[in-house]
Amino acid sequence: MESAALALMRRDGYENVTVASIVSAAGISRTTFFRYFGSKPGVIWYAFDTTIERLAAAIAGAAADADALDTVRAAVVESTRAAVRDSPVWLERFQLLDTVAELQAESHRHWERWKRVIAEHIAGHMGCAPDAVIPLAVAGAFHGGFVAQLRAWRDDRHRDAFIAHLDQDMGRVAALLRPLPSADPD
Repeated sequence: MESAALALMRRDGYENVTVASIVSAAGISRTTFFRYFGSKPGVIWYAFDTTIERLAAAIAGAAADADALDTVRAAVVESTRAAVRDSPVWLERFQLLDTVAELQAESHRHWERWKRVIAEHIAGHMGCAPDAVIPLAVAGAFHGGFVAQLRAWRDDRHRDAFIAHLDQDMGRVAALLRPLPSADPD
């Protein structure tokens, strides 16, 4: 269903694809479609939401004494590796998210959830609120590095190389942010 929907959206343009055309191409009923996705944008966003859950689980599963920034780097890379591995159309999905105005309008809410997972982890490490300046700045820096790598990746055939570059870039972000203070003065 995901592959059929994304193929239509890339061929015909996101705006020109309807739920009816997706269910026809996928050979499913509208009921089945709406059981999995609440809307046409849901076809695109559902995998991103799963990646956020994986990011949170990877951070939660890290050793309590692990370096906070290394934990974030590893969690971003591993949650992305799982998402890339699980979807034959992962890059195509991101390209739509990054270029279609209707999807961009929703992107803030999803990216804020992604960044919130990181900010909460950093805040817990520092002993401050997730909305304090340093946790939010750290989350924003990782987000910027992640999006930059996604925008640079143009060939879906080289997924392992993408993950290697992502790991390298997330390591650069972590190095840039070191050392984290022990507490936010606010």
